[in-house]
Amino acid sequence: MTDTHADHAGQGEQVLARLQTLLVESDRLEDFLDELVTLTAQALPVPAHCSVTLSPEGGDQPTTAAASDPEVELFDQRQYEIDDGPCLSTLRTGTPHDIPDLEAEDRFGPFPDLCNEYGMCSMLSLPLTPPRQRVSGVMNLYSSERGAFTRPVREQAAVFAGYASGALGVALKIAGQLQFSTDLQRAISSRTIIDQALGIIMSQRRCDSEQALEVLKRLSQEHNIKLRDVASEVVAQVSGAPPATRPLHPRDSAL
Repeated sequence: MTDTHADHAGQGEQVLARLQTLLVESDRLEDFLDELVTLTAQALPVPAHCSVTLSPEGGDQPTTAAASDPEVELFDQRQYEIDDGPCLSTLRTGTPHDIPDLEAEDRFGPFPDLCNEYGMCSMLSLPLTPPRQRVSGVMNLYSSERGAFTRPVREQAAVFAGYASGALGVALKIAGQLQFSTDLQRAISSRTIIDQALGIIMSQRRCDSEQALEVLKRLSQEHNIKLRDVASEVVAQVSGAPPATRPLHPRDSAL
């Protein structure tokens, strides 16, 4: 006799390993999510379509971050337009929604009828809760079979959603760190240009750095221009060319 739980556990471990590989291989969060929905749709033992909806904490302005096929994205978009559906309900409450027969469903306004028009008969929405992230999400699963998401399938999908939540948390953290690095590099670049301008003003007016900074601030306020832009103009007037800054590069690893 085949041990179904052992099979699910083994497949879950394979999915986890693949998700970890995706985090290493994917250059962008979008690439990771695209692979994630495809992997999930293929891993379940029933015909399924998958999408991931993300939203800032609180459920406002949801967007489909990835979809296994265009029809799924259409269903998600329809929910956003009518502001009603299993996905949005799960996004706002954190409660999973299992709809075994969309044709018999009397909630969520016209959304079930739309699914029926496209041959979707059942749906499962599972919350994604990346740890320590101000982002909430939902994994949406659609099937052309009624009652497709049986208890074993729901349990397996919940395991995948749990893996996805953790992996998504890491991906969002990495994306945040990359943005922080970009912001830091931009700030350092601005500081370099301002320092160049201060040096020019100090030389021209024979003043100290504090007095030179006051000159820049006054010009910024008088012309309603950002301090960095005023500094760039000062440097350009003297050098005859826009200021150039060297990008920061990480040190080569000893490994």
